[in-house]
Amino acid sequence: MDLGVLLSLPLESIALRAVIAALVAIACIRLLLWFGLRAPSTRVATALAPALALSVVVVLSGTSLQLPALMLPVDGAGGLPIPVGEGFVYFAPLAVPLLVGAWLAIAGGRLLRRLLAQHRVRRRAQQARLQGTVVPDISALATGVARRLKVATPSVIVLPRVQGGAVVVGGHRPLVLLDRTLLASFDTEELEAVLAHELAHVRRRDNLVALLLGIVRDLTFFVPGGGWAVRQLHRERELAADQVAVSVTGRPGALASGLLKVLESGSHAAQPCAAFAPRGSLVERVRILVDDQPRVSILRRVVESVAVVGVVAVAVALALVLPTVVAGAERQRDAMALVWASSSSVSAGAGPAPMAEARAFEVYRRSTPAAAPTTSVAPSRFDEQGAENRRSTLRACGVDEAACPTSDARVALDLRPQVRVDHELSWEATPVVDRVPSDGLQLFWLARRQ
Repeated sequence: MDLGVLLSLPLESIALRAVIAALVAIACIRLLLWFGLRAPSTRVATALAPALALSVVVVLSGTSLQLPALMLPVDGAGGLPIPVGEGFVYFAPLAVPLLVGAWLAIAGGRLLRRLLAQHRVRRRAQQARLQGTVVPDISALATGVARRLKVATPSVIVLPRVQGGAVVVGGHRPLVLLDRTLLASFDTEELEAVLAHELAHVRRRDNLVALLLGIVRDLTFFVPGGGWAVRQLHRERELAADQVAVSVTGRPGALASGLLKVLESGSHAAQPCAAFAPRGSLVERVRILVDDQPRVSILRRVVESVAVVGVVAVAVALALVLPTVVAGAERQRDAMALVWASSSSVSAGAGPAPMAEARAFEVYRRSTPAAAPTTSVAPSRFDEQGAENRRSTLRACGVDEAACPTSDARVALDLRPQVRVDHELSWEATPVVDRVPSDGLQLFWLARRQ
């Protein structure tokens, strides 16, 4: 009985190129962050760089998708032979594109969950408009801040409890929610700084950017590093909103004081655009606010922007070129196959004779005059079910003589017998690691026969 599964990943597959683009972009971006990027817009762009590189690769790939394929063992004919133990296991792709179906199911489920979350946010905003309290003084203060930021005048609603202390929901009709208990501890300057921070999210369209990045993440859930990009976006947009708020109010200490009060109250943020989210960055944000650093020059901002664009270009170039280089100038490798296989044979009786020969050798030895015995000798018995006599082994032997089993018996003219088969295989597999194949997990290069 042959057991196993084979995952074939074409080297020029859009999935492999997407993974390469994302990994290279993340590695380069983290290196840039380690050296130090100061411009707020540039730091936010670092979180979007992997998604941008991935999107460019998808667009440039066009209709050449070359999706991965899942294969299962079949009965010899028309299959891809993989050496397992002392024989071969033949694999053929499933008629139904199972991997594509699995991707659609998982991506669709994630998108549906995101859609429901957006619906809950809108419903919560509607409930807040009905249940919350509008304070005229706070609304007037928010109107002044909105005028300086050149954004739409928001509605400010005070609720008994708001996770994160303050949060902005919506984009076209922004709504700012404030925690009543925390609001009572703010003075006017601290409240103005918090409102400026929230309206900075509106000006930067952070909610829309987060939604689009989330959709890309849902569609490319199989690409590693997506979680890091989302966390990086949350962190950097909060720092960028802090700097926008300080540029408007001119009082970084007021915002830092508000952050410390939230930290003391133990209010933890769970909203996408809360003034005090994510909670792990509160101390760092306070340190940046009170740190007296010079303003970012225009030249530095341009250099940092060019560096991020360069990272995207390098990631896209490697994703497009590297698979072609690995494939070889003469297309020696078309795909990589991850194989798990196990082959077992059922023998009849007590088992084969100690010096039994494969059927092909037995027939050849008895049909060659130079090797014919001078006396009549009964033909030796051989195991019909042995690995060297299996039909899959004989088929592979007929296609590639290097795959033929060897025999201890010497034959005339030292010729290697050939087994003719009616079907010519269109693929051939070569182990990535030059070792004797065995049962279990193996890695192969696949190439199409010309």
